[in-house]
Amino acid sequence: MKKIFTILSVLAISTTAFSQELLTNPGFEAGLAPWASGPTGSYTAPVISTSDVHSGTQSAGYPGATATTGFFQNVPVTDGKTYVISFWYKSAGDDTDTRLWSVYKTAAGVPVYTTANADTDAFRTNNGYLPSAAVWTKHTAEMPAGTGATNLDVAVRAYNNATVAQFDDFSLMDKATMAVTDVTSFDKAIKMNTNVKDALTVILPARATVNIYTAEGKLVSSNRINSGESINTSSLTKGMYIVTVDNGSAKVSRKVMKN
Repeated sequence: MKKIFTILSVLAISTTAFSQELLTNPGFEAGLAPWASGPTGSYTAPVISTSDVHSGTQSAGYPGATATTGFFQNVPVTDGKTYVISFWYKSAGDDTDTRLWSVYKTAAGVPVYTTANADTDAFRTNNGYLPSAAVWTKHTAEMPAGTGATNLDVAVRAYNNATVAQFDDFSLMDKATMAVTDVTSFDKAIKMNTNVKDALTVILPARATVNIYTAEGKLVSSNRINSGESINTSSLTKGMYIVTVDNGSAKVSRKVMKN
């Protein structure tokens, strides 16, 4: 059967050529360091996993947390600049299982809170928890560094009774090095069969993450693939789905129909 391809024009977030990753070992491919347990002294180091990863060969997490714990990496920052944290995670338990819990600090280690309370602090998950996620899910937050901030603890937490608390592919960037651009060329290079039976085949300009969502927005599949590779869709029920393609610096969407 001849495959039908479609192209939909979209506007996406793209990092410019001078974007710079500020974290070291963001995907745990070199083990844990310089990530460490903490910043609270009672926290324990996460376990490096080679069997459950978003990309690469390793991720970090807590397979069955029995107390509040977490890990972090401290990074120099400049006050007044806005920084963007992103990462991929899985979370399960009683819906109070994982958090982004990052904070700016002065050179003396005193916290610098940019917002008046945690309910509006994006680096503290707005005083809430990360939504439960059975498949790898991306979380992004941004926050300006308050007056006197010289460093940032990029930190996550896991809580008692979390059955899954897994993290991978962190990123920290100065927002000034990121821009909204028309990614027409990236969009045009992506092709896929929009009438789907047992497989979704995607043509890509380079390796990327392909997510499949239901029409209601529920993530049902997440895969890191190379151009021409196929994703097994035999278990999906018939109906319309939204497919997003994310190469880490740009994201585009397609509608597909499962027959």
